[in-house]
Amino acid sequence: MVRFIAGLLATLTLAGCTLPVVDPSFTGLAPDADPATFECCHDPERQPAWFGILARDVAEPLAPLFESGDDSGLMAAFPAAGQRILGQAQPLDLLVFSSKSHLSSRMLPGWFTHSAVYVGSESQLRAAGLWNAPGMARFHDDIRAGKTVVEGVAGGVRHASWTQALGSRDAVALLRPTVSPGDRRASLARALAMVGVNFDYYYDMETCDSLACSEVVCRSLPALSFPIRETYGTKVLLPDDIAAKAIRGEDLRVVDYVRADETGWTPAGLRGAMSDIAGFWGPMETAKKGPVVASQDLEVCEFPGG
Repeated sequence: MVRFIAGLLATLTLAGCTLPVVDPSFTGLAPDADPATFECCHDPERQPAWFGILARDVAEPLAPLFESGDDSGLMAAFPAAGQRILGQAQPLDLLVFSSKSHLSSRMLPGWFTHSAVYVGSESQLRAAGLWNAPGMARFHDDIRAGKTVVEGVAGGVRHASWTQALGSRDAVALLRPTVSPGDRRASLARALAMVGVNFDYYYDMETCDSLACSEVVCRSLPALSFPIRETYGTKVLLPDDIAAKAIRGEDLRVVDYVRADETGWTPAGLRGAMSDIAGFWGPMETAKKGPVVASQDLEVCEFPGG
């Protein structure tokens, strides 16, 4: 009972520090906004310092209170939205998700608060010459059963179905990396090698024994340089920074973006993604800029499944 009460109090305290979905200072995306110079995420420490510390310390024990079902997102009511993205997805594409209808997502900095790697279906992997790549054989049965996405979620990195990955989300952007065939083969093997690794409730990019969602993306694609920001004393990769990199066209590009609300869904595209991210962060010229390092400067991780 004491543990339950303590958990409830912690939950209520955290709920009081949710972030607005749209910054009060945001007046709309400028008509001449240039994707090539798009910026975000300069001020991720928007909540009090004590919140950042408390949130990390209680994240694991409170995780069950924030678990969302596979049909709890706004997109679940509109299967055509997810099918639009799935119909364009290719092996090693990246996915970034927004879930602002969920309380837990509104506690996290960014419009996009989750990310994943699309591994692909059997037919896609065969067509790409990747079905028999090193490390793939032990996943053949799972892929045939519909598991096409690798993502870091509470409980550990999992090989998930499209429905599992998308059902609790409100919006999703499909991003395509520019990599060589050799890097594509190696990156898919890395992504699958992480399946079963513990979840990183600290989102710490400097550790290898546990992985959050954006760590899976970053560790899968070491050839790409992602911006790592220090947030409450921890080096993290924000999903919004992954999306912003794609918007700028830096070794990633936005293939498509769709979002849903209570009444329907919209194919919002590149400009819609820019607007939603910019709306969350507000005017960049007034933002507090923190230190950024390149992901390629991080320690290289090796995983048991590799």
